[in-house]
Amino acid sequence: MPLLFAAAIALMCLAAPPVSANNTRNTDARTILDQQAGIRTEAMNKKGRYKDMAEAKRQELFAHQDKVNLMLEGVASTTDLPETDQIAVFNSLEAIEAIINQAEDERMVCKRVKPVGSNRPETVCKTVAQMRAEKLDAESAMRSGQSCTDGLTVGCPGR
Repeated sequence: MPLLFAAAIALMCLAAPPVSANNTRNTDARTILDQQAGIRTEAMNKKGRYKDMAEAKRQELFAHQDKVNLMLEGVASTTDLPETDQIAVFNSLEAIEAIINQAEDERMVCKRVKPVGSNRPETVCKTVAQMRAEKLDAESAMRSGQSCTDGLTVGCPGR
């Protein structure tokens, strides 16, 4: 499982702007920190894609970058972090990318959850749009009196 998670991090870890010539995604902490420093410099100077960014979004971007910088301090690779910290770094990098690209619905969010009937947590990743749709489906089912827990009800997600 940790190897699978490391592969997911490797595929999606960097919040690379589309103008980047090298869009390689990796787990190297120095590469991530250098890229975030470049983004911060441009955002602070209100240059390029950051010139019209709202101040609240800019501050949100900086807060996520501060979290990433703190977590990767003294680390060679994101895979050196405990799994919960890897998830936190991944989520912050995804938030940074969503802010930069103005694509909140496409932002991936990962969580550690314990499936029903198991004490063994697993990592589940979904986009913000997927989570919103699941929430709306569940609320709709609750309002209509359906029970999606019986595994038989038609109209429930996955049925």
